[in-house]
Amino acid sequence: MKTVLLWPGVYWNDAIVLLRVWIGIIFISHGLSIWSPENMRSFTNYLTTLNVPFPLVNAYLCKSTEFIGGILLVLGLFKRAACIFLIIDMMVATFVAGRGELLQEGRTPFIMLICCITFLLSPTEKPSLDWIIFKRTIK
Repeated sequence: MKTVLLWPGVYWNDAIVLLRVWIGIIFISHGLSIWSPENMRSFTNYLTTLNVPFPLVNAYLCKSTEFIGGILLVLGLFKRAACIFLIIDMMVATFVAGRGELLQEGRTPFIMLICCITFLLSPTEKPSLDWIIFKRTIK
């Protein structure tokens, strides 16, 4: 019990894996709308109201980033590369679509942004495909 209270680093690896998988599932669920023409049309119209250039292209780019990035996060494959794209995606969602309102409607993209930054900066976890594939180069 003393170890748990005085040195929480013991459980950091397990916690970050659970968080990475859960955030990946959330990204996948948001990215699934890429397969629905009605949802994509609606999202494109929303981007148009925000004066985002090339709204159709950016709608597909955003949703495919969320879908593919979410899959990569769940698998733990190319985690850092996926996080770079997801960070850009969530920055746009937070500061363009959410207008920087971090405590109002923009809090979910902001929390996802903070999680992706955490994953980017955290070491590679053992239960991941990155660990299995690149374990000789990971120290």
